[in-house]
Amino acid sequence: MARKPRKEDVLNEFRRSELIAAARHVFGVHGFENATMEAIARQADVAKGTVYLYYNSKREIYEAALRACLEELEAVVRKRVEAADGLQSAIAAFVASRVEFFQERQDFFRMYVDEIGSRVRAPKRPRRNLCGAMIDRQARILERLIAAAVQRGEIRNVDPWATALAVFDMTRGLVARHLLSQERSDTARDVAFLTDLIWTGLRPARRKQTS
Repeated sequence: MARKPRKEDVLNEFRRSELIAAARHVFGVHGFENATMEAIARQADVAKGTVYLYYNSKREIYEAALRACLEELEAVVRKRVEAADGLQSAIAAFVASRVEFFQERQDFFRMYVDEIGSRVRAPKRPRRNLCGAMIDRQARILERLIAAAVQRGEIRNVDPWATALAVFDMTRGLVARHLLSQERSDTARDVAFLTDLIWTGLRPARRKQTS
């Protein structure tokens, strides 16, 4: 029988979630280097000492915020993709879920891009590659579906892993355009266009009819 959570545990979990949300905002606005524990405390409306009760350093709360959002994103994408009926619907679900997630959490998208950039600038830095691991897991979801579609003859014979990564990269580009563009854009229309573009490239070539 599962033990009923203690009131103290519930309060601690709530406090952590509040601090994570505050940290996500501060890191998203200021970047890692310019963010401070003081700013996170102000955003969370708590004393600076309270932040240190839960996280020992700026790096620790940064990684906690990054990990929490990455895990949430992965869960959302996995649920929608695996519930899709067929590969075309799965690709549409993959694109839509990522675009919508980042639109709702634009501060996290800035964290995400900054983290990827820092890995490019200093690839040998001894730090856990949280984004890289997430990219791999999400792309593997698509890879399995693409491989199965190839076996069924639903799409042409493509490299499942390379195709999954290409879909991932095109989706990231769409997210960036939506968040960085000054012009209003129709998300549903753009998701449908990108899905159709990808699907057109995957469909088997039509055989020429002989007379």
